[in-house]
Amino acid sequence: MWHVLHVAPNGEPQVCKYLGLHGIEGYAPRFPPPPRTKPGSVRDRRQRWVFPGYVFFKIADGFERWDLIRWAPGVRRMLQEDGDPGTVDDVVVDHVRQRLAERSLSQTRPTLRKGQPVLIQSGPLRMVDAIFEKNLDATQRVQVLVQLLGRSMPVELDAAIVGAAG
Repeated sequence: MWHVLHVAPNGEPQVCKYLGLHGIEGYAPRFPPPPRTKPGSVRDRRQRWVFPGYVFFKIADGFERWDLIRWAPGVRRMLQEDGDPGTVDDVVVDHVRQRLAERSLSQTRPTLRKGQPVLIQSGPLRMVDAIFEKNLDATQRVQVLVQLLGRSMPVELDAAIVGAAG
């Protein structure tokens, strides 16, 4: 059986490494890099977590050193069921691993239509109304039109920060 930790932002690698040093299997599933990504590039180094902020871990039967896990650097809390560590069946984690290996599990792109009003949710243009223009060839990038200086200007953004208005 697997258990789950809630970890600090971007703390997944640190927690998995710490667990490994203590003989505990840790797993933080990641989406593969987008197609045509050059090894070592900025896009390649960007972490794409399937479950951001969560790490699965597996321990041997009779494990007693729960404090080692609860107080590990980067751990916020352990998910629990009725006061005991919560469990996730091996089948679930194996299924996630299989889907990632087959590349049948991928990040979703927003389903926005050209001309649809959208809202930029973070960054320097946060809370600016915009009009969706198109998905770009680079995965997870979109182009929107924003009204600046009296005219519509195209802006390229991370798709994760753009949402349908209203």
